[in-house]
Amino acid sequence: MTREHEPMNRSDDRFDQTMRALHAQAVAQVSSPTRARLRVARQAAARPAVEREPRRGLNWVLGSGLAAVFAVAIGLQLRPSQAPAPAPSAAAVASATSESNTAFDTDTAIAALDENPDLYLWLASNDDAVPTLEP
Repeated sequence: MTREHEPMNRSDDRFDQTMRALHAQAVAQVSSPTRARLRVARQAAARPAVEREPRRGLNWVLGSGLAAVFAVAIGLQLRPSQAPAPAPSAAAVASATSESNTAFDTDTAIAALDENPDLYLWLASNDDAVPTLEP
């Protein structure tokens, strides 16, 4: 050890001795009932966890079981209805296959709108359809 570190070590030793003396003085001033409560608390903390909480495993089982019951209940509420879907009729299957064979023609779709003047009559009779701007 070099001479440079000796004053620092002496300072640390003095600090340690002073703190130990203060601690001993504080412990001597603690009342008897407080010491008894501290002793009981220390002994309770030193006991094994199994002895302190005998039903800890039971709590986990009950909590997990309750969560499982709620999960099943929610799952049963969210499942799709069990009613069987009606079987498509032969005419519906035939029309679906014939429609799938033809391609969509935009010209035909626009022409269908032009050929149906009822749409334009309905729009003209409906005052709420197109708002008018008042000057």
